[in-house]
Amino acid sequence: MIEIIKKSVENYLSSLEADFSECRDENINGYVSKIEIKGDKKADIYIVVPRKKLEYISEYWFGDKNFNEKDLTNEIANLIIGNAKIVGSRENVNFNISTPEFLGEYKNNIDFDDVLSFKYKDVCFYILFKEK
Repeated sequence: MIEIIKKSVENYLSSLEADFSECRDENINGYVSKIEIKGDKKADIYIVVPRKKLEYISEYWFGDKNFNEKDLTNEIANLIIGNAKIVGSRENVNFNISTPEFLGEYKNNIDFDDVLSFKYKDVCFYILFKEK
């Protein structure tokens, strides 16, 4: 499942015409949106996006930095995990996804099994996995 999510994050970042790399920063911070997946695989996926990355995305998509943290974080999560559903179906891994649930700021209170982190414009963002 991690490889499917990783590919969908790469697709998302490529759509921004952005250079990106994996991030080694373990200081997880930002706004959190949770999406549950059910089907061949079951997990809770948490997308953690720092404010600075939200500012970059808002400016890229809308031309300004005026945004609602909840809406933009949920939209990013939906784009990434929605694409993961497509990537998964191509690999015969089928699952449904829930509507994104905004959880507010990350407070080191999420139990997770694994993490992916990516750097975009010198800002890391994180995908946390909790298998069910």
